[in-house]
Amino acid sequence: MRICFIGDSYVTGTGDETCQGWVGRLCAMERQAGYDVTPYNLGVRGQTSRDIAVRWHAETLPRLAGRHDGGVVLSFGVNDCTATAHGLPRVPHDESIATAQQILQQARQTWPVLVIGPTPVGRASPDDRTRALSHAMAGLCAQLDVPFLSVWNPLLAHPSWCAEIAHGDGAHPAGGGYAALARIIHGWPAWRKWMGPLP
Repeated sequence: MRICFIGDSYVTGTGDETCQGWVGRLCAMERQAGYDVTPYNLGVRGQTSRDIAVRWHAETLPRLAGRHDGGVVLSFGVNDCTATAHGLPRVPHDESIATAQQILQQARQTWPVLVIGPTPVGRASPDDRTRALSHAMAGLCAQLDVPFLSVWNPLLAHPSWCAEIAHGDGAHPAGGGYAALARIIHGWPAWRKWMGPLP
């Protein structure tokens, strides 16, 4: 299966000393289990939903066009919720949801789609906004019949994630945190439907 992973720095794997991130680690686990997966990492550091809406289709189309085995995994929202110099979110909540709806409605017309919710960064102000956005995205995905995985509580309960976002750059984990995220996604039933049963 050829899969485009589209999103921000968490998709890219910023902070991972091995440069694998959760995408590389997740797909490595599948390859080691014998599943044929070709990942395209289309994460761009610092991008919001606005930025992703502009580029995602043009970057996905040449990688998946004509494929019967293509899929799209979307994960974004943290940068929408970070504050500008004026203390306001970079993208207002309602605009984030409207943009996500636009992307999802277009993507699901052509490919199977999965959505991974935004992650906590360990700071109260952006985390409050990001938690609300994750909840709203879950509702949107339910309306559109697109599988959504909330990683919020599992990551907050994971020692590696919490320790590494606190001691790194203040937002991104290192390899241990990304490994935890990869394992969460690895066991998600919607992801397993794409890959196959757990070994």
